[in-house]
Amino acid sequence: MRALSSALTLCIAIALCTPSAIYVSLPGYAFKTNPKCQRHVPKTQFDIRCDWPRLGFKDFTPPLVTVLGI
Repeated sequence: MRALSSALTLCIAIALCTPSAIYVSLPGYAFKTNPKCQRHVPKTQFDIRCDWPRLGFKDFTPPLVTVLGI
């Protein structure tokens, strides 16, 4: 039972930490962006409302996480 609880907690943590699929890489945009969002800055600059990651690292790709974290 303890192992099942630990595995469930790990799966929930991984699911909550993965980025949303609404942010995509578009040609001409400096950051991954939500295409449905109304931008308030030029597409070459970071828009906190529309772009991801929030820290603003250009061309950021999160590391792949497997079930075992390897």
